[in-house]
Amino acid sequence: MPSRYQIISTMKSDTGITSTSGKTMYKPTYYPSIEAQSDDNYILTGVTDRLDNIAFDFYGDATLWWVVSMVNNLEGGSIYPPTGMYLRIPKDLSGLISKYNQLNNI
Repeated sequence: MPSRYQIISTMKSDTGITSTSGKTMYKPTYYPSIEAQSDDNYILTGVTDRLDNIAFDFYGDATLWWVVSMVNNLEGGSIYPPTGMYLRIPKDLSGLISKYNQLNNI
């Protein structure tokens, strides 16, 4: 799966009289909600854990770090989760990716 930024469309701002007129911007990204499933994995984070490495370990794709971040309501844009936190790692991504693509018209 490509990086989430590679698949998001861009748009030009309107031609109004604002300072951002005519600039190229990313379209908003919409994320589906993901209900917990009985087969989800849970891990306790350590000091050196990173979301991209966790995504690679579970999905074989480091670019899916945002799935782990979104599911666990991690904010702030850091790839380092808080130490000592239990993270939920969804096992089945097929439904998630399909919902994500549908919400974002991909």
